This record gives sequence, C-alpha cells and structure tokens, in this order.
Amino acid sequence: MKIGITGGTGFIGNMVRRAALTKGDEVLLFSRRQKMEGRLFSFTHPLDVSGCDGLVHLAGESIIGLWTREKRRKIMDSRVEGTRRLVEGIAAAEVRPKVLVSASAIGYYGDTGEVITDEDAPPGTGFLSEVAQTWEAEALKAESLGVRVVLLRIGFVLGREGGAMNLIKPAFRAGLGGRLGSGRQWMSCIEVGDLASMVMECLHNDAIRGPMNAVMPSPVTNAVFTKAAARASHRPALFPAPTFALRLALGDLSHVMLDSQRIIPKNFTGQNFTYRFKDVDSAMQEVFR
Repeated sequence: MKIGITGGTGFIGNMVRRAALTKGDEVLLFSRRQKMEGRLFSFTHPLDVSGCDGLVHLAGESIIGLWTREKRRKIMDSRVEGTRRLVEGIAAAEVRPKVLVSASAIGYYGDTGEVITDEDAPPGTGFLSEVAQTWEAEALKAESLGVRVVLLRIGFVLGREGGAMNLIKPAFRAGLGGRLGSGRQWMSCIEVGDLASMVMECLHNDAIRGPMNAVMPSPVTNAVFTKAAARASHRPALFPAPTFALRLALGDLSHVMLDSQRIIPKNFTGQNFTYRFKDVDSAMQEVFR
C-alpha cells in the first residue's frame, strides 16, 4: 500500500512512517516545507493525493502554549482548512484513495468525570471538544467520495522521543515531579509505538471505520500516572501543582491537565488489538529507559 502522511515529520508521524515501512508499505510525506522531499501540504490549495492507496492525516497546530485568541484560531483553522484541502484533493484524484485515517482527540468527549466513556458516547463541551467535532466533520466528507474514513481519537501519548513527555521527563528526573491538581482526574494514555500500530490496523483492516479511541484498555488517575513516572525515573514525586496555580499560569490550557477523561477503547478491543504496553507502568518504563 502507498500511504500519504500529513504531519509525517512530527513525533507521531515519524513513528507511523517507521511502522509503515516495517510493514512493507510505501510512504509519501506531505509537508509545508517546499524544500523537503515529498509533496506540498497547503492550507489554501487541494493536496495532490494521486497514487495514494491510503491517507493518514496528522497535521495540525500544536495545542501546547497559552490559548490566546490567535492561538485558538490557529488550532481550529489548521485542522479545518488542512482537512478540507485534503478532502478536496481526494475529490480531484483520478483514482481515489481507499481509506483516510484522520487524527482526532479524546477531547471530543470533554470532561467525563468518573464516567467510563467509549466511542458511543456523545460529544462533550469546551474548546477541545468543539475542535475535535469540527475536525471530524470535515474528514467525514470523504465518505461521500467512496472513501472509508476512520476517526482516530488519540489520548495522552507516551514516548521517549517527543510529545508532552519531553516537557514532563526533566522535572521528574530532577526530583521535581508531582501530581496535578487533586490528582483524582482520569487520564487515558497510549504509547506512541502502539498508536502507530493502531494506525496500521486502521489502514489495512477494511472492517474498521468511524470513531476509534486510541488509548490503553485501563485509564488511570493523575495520581497513579505520577507514581508511575516517579518509579520509572527513580525519583520521589513530592511537588504537587495546585489547581489554582495551574489555572493562573496556563489559563484555558490547564483544562488539558485538569479535566477528567476516563476513556476506553471499546472498538479496538472488539478488533482484538494487541498492545505492547497495556498499562501506564510498563509504558513509563519505556519512556524513561
């Protein structure tokens, strides 16, 4: 299979590219950098997807940073316009790709509190939920073009080579880690290699379509997550970050750290997906290795 990947040079995209090459697939990267080998990714012109059998859409403005009005606009517009141009490219292709795996996020469900939530749950509220819903709606337009669309709702990604853990690891290695807020909020995580394997499963398994929660089978509280990081870093976790301090310092971005998301992967479980890291403890050992 020839797979086109947007966002293919990022933390997740790099791992997906490796997984595809290992499987024997051919990879074509889309990038906004014109000097890079591959094809141009544009927010203003339809993408050239000719020759692609499948597409993986990961491109989008990072949510890390203060959510100013301009930052919010970039987060939303990059996902809406990027996905729209991709679907326009599919429509213009003489031979259309068979499948589109489009990234989304478990932020779709909003703050779920103590409720165990699967793919059948309705959307929540808040900015991240609005972004996810709008992003998915654009991707689903490809269904009318005869393309199988998978909406990959990604949880908190754990990995050694990038992502949010690059910000977290130094604090724990210095013995400055600690729970966030009360520590009772739920987190639904996924190791980046397992996430890449999920993408491969979605591309090659014609039975998979619609929303798929890309998370481990068992969510954990932030307190449990913190203890796992402390064990893996061989340091105590003695410095909790109070809720009021996080909200004062981060503004609305604090929702990413303080909202509770007890999400389970019902649809991947139904596909008998095999995890390398089924729990946070084992994944954290890999992250700090």
